[in-house]
Amino acid sequence: LAVAVALAGPREGQRDSRVRTEGIAIAMVIDLSSSMRALDLSERERERTRLDAVKEVFEQFVLGGDGLRGRPDDAIGLVSFARYADTRSPLTIDHANLVAAARALELVTEEHEDGTAVGEGLALAVERLAEAPMRSKVAIVLTDGVSNAGEITPLAAAELARDAGVRVYTVGAGTNGMAPIRVADPFTGGERLRSVRVEIDEQTLRAIAERAGG
Repeated sequence: LAVAVALAGPREGQRDSRVRTEGIAIAMVIDLSSSMRALDLSERERERTRLDAVKEVFEQFVLGGDGLRGRPDDAIGLVSFARYADTRSPLTIDHANLVAAARALELVTEEHEDGTAVGEGLALAVERLAEAPMRSKVAIVLTDGVSNAGEITPLAAAELARDAGVRVYTVGAGTNGMAPIRVADPFTGGERLRSVRVEIDEQTLRAIAERAGG
């Protein structure tokens, strides 16, 4: 009997366990204005715009890498803005599609769409976060911070966030001084490098974060 049982090869049933974790809701707010075209965050071996650098940080934050562990348990959404704000991805735990949406972001090219409406972008993010069932809600603004458009000021949007229980963290993308930027050459139809003055409004970014508890 023992030999027969052994030949049958009985196996213990697989035991699964489920670990439930409560993630938070995060809205990533990314600047697509023309000032994000500046190349002051380029690396020695490769040229990259401010937007390129922001997208790389976004991906590392969501998926992990370069010392970051990623946010596998969190519902993350994506809002972009220039003169106007737009929802690029609703809050989701499908982070592969979220990162794909971030990779597809491009700087505005039409003059009537250009501008840096930080307040509009943050206000839209707060609106999207208000729909989330999570108790903890966060908005992360990635911008050069020089707000020059929109009906909602950055500090007014920060107050909206505070009243809605949304903590706001700000990430400045850029430097102060002179930086190269690629511009269209009307004579050749191609592009050429031009040196322009660039800045990052750290004072406003700090004020937003302090007012909204981030």
